Amino acid sequence: MEKLHDVIIVGAGPGGLQVALSLKELSDEYNQKLDLLMIESGKQAGAFYTKYPVHGQLISNNKLYTGKPPKSRFSERFDWNSLLTKEKKIMMRNYSREFFPRREALVEMLNDLVTEYELQVMYNTMWKATRKTEQGYFEVETDKGKLYCKFLVIATGMTPNPPPIPGLEFTTPYHEMKKKEHYRDKRVLIIGKGNSGMECVQEILNEANLIMVASRHSTRLAYKTHYVGDIRAVNSLLVDNYQLKHQAALLDCEILNIEKVDEGFNVTVHYKHAEDEKEVLFFNEIIAATGFRSNIDHLVKDLNLKIINKKYPSISGVFESTEVSNLFFAGTQTHGLDYRKTSSGFIHGFRYNSKVLAHKIADRLEFPIKNVMISNEEVVGHILEELTEASDPYLQPGFIVYVMKYESGMWNIHGYQTIIEFENTPLQEDEVLLAASLEYGDIHKFADPLNIPRVPGQPQESVHIHPVVRVRKGENAIEKLDLEEHLENEFTDLPTYHQPLGEFLKAMLDTKINI
Repeated sequence: MEKLHDVIIVGAGPGGLQVALSLKELSDEYNQKLDLLMIESGKQAGAFYTKYPVHGQLISNNKLYTGKPPKSRFSERFDWNSLLTKEKKIMMRNYSREFFPRREALVEMLNDLVTEYELQVMYNTMWKATRKTEQGYFEVETDKGKLYCKFLVIATGMTPNPPPIPGLEFTTPYHEMKKKEHYRDKRVLIIGKGNSGMECVQEILNEANLIMVASRHSTRLAYKTHYVGDIRAVNSLLVDNYQLKHQAALLDCEILNIEKVDEGFNVTVHYKHAEDEKEVLFFNEIIAATGFRSNIDHLVKDLNLKIINKKYPSISGVFESTEVSNLFFAGTQTHGLDYRKTSSGFIHGFRYNSKVLAHKIADRLEFPIKNVMISNEEVVGHILEELTEASDPYLQPGFIVYVMKYESGMWNIHGYQTIIEFENTPLQEDEVLLAASLEYGDIHKFADPLNIPRVPGQPQESVHIHPVVRVRKGENAIEKLDLEEHLENEFTDLPTYHQPLGEFLKAMLDTKINI
């Protein structure tokens, strides 16, 4: 091999860039050499966002004013677009003042990050194949030659995922949707009830004479599920129109066939809630907004990787392939671990996964990273302040957790990791590991998510986001403490939190030391 890189990252979207930024900051902080190369098929970073979302408006929040400084950890909770850097020189607020920015602002910001942090990116480079050498390194074949590395990170994002519907080839794919005037006074079917499909609805709502949206599952609204991948309020106008009988319909059905006929299409549907009824419906136009899957087809074949949830690579709690060592995934590829639960499919979630991954790679590169130690007297206040201010557990609730290990009367701060890693870290009999997180209760058991009763004094009944602390002692079962929810998520300086957390830790450590 001509040259062996420490790390190669395939894909210069936000997931891959976040790994690169965090690794570069770690190498600079600890004065370590780092040979990191990114390869990107497009002509610039963030190429996916030059096409998607098709109609240009992002649905990731860009809240400018939070009552605290824009660069604070607290304000980061409400900035869903910026990547994470220590100095925070480059943030979305400097590119857009809109609550929902345009995709062009995101592309500009990502490319300015590449320039500002002098990341090495090979653009217009097609990734063709991957294999492991006899030495255990990776050989990455591109249209510009072969590259070699110790650690390989795949951050190639997603690609459209057309379902096997007979006649689907007659439809217009989401990314090829025509100008809105084309749909004027026509009957339109949109296949897919995700945000992409609903975005298409918003575009032509006042053009088409009738719009129906179809998929196998019922409509899921983000405010009802706490899952940001479900339909956001900004995309939900069709729901109102359907309920108010305004030439709109939501169809829970399987599409059996699409037949081309004069002036349009006959679509055979099999309804889900109508006693096995089937019907043929006519439409002038059909748009297929059927979602996305991981863009790793040849990698799966090259290295015999497993796929989970029919769309994501099988990975461990440190984002490493379950089949191939030192092969990692970043960005939306990590959403298999928390699919339909938290936010790893979206920038504001997976940026924290990428930061965690960067620390794991730095550890394997043997960077001399030193953990901070705190005393028993400090630990309760430290945990509560972290849960009040930090964004990692707030935006990845129950998935990214703050971990500390009790050693010789002190707490060794390990920092953020996945709850999967916390649960699976080997422990000796006398070792104690703690994980602090923010988590929701089960919202699904309530018919109306805007009418949920609160039970003061019973924090285990909290449905709103609230602190949860887990402790592992050796091979014993995990002990869990829920703390009371708070309307503004303020957990410091209140006996409601200090006293029960202190008593819990004393019991776990079996100590009379002040906590």
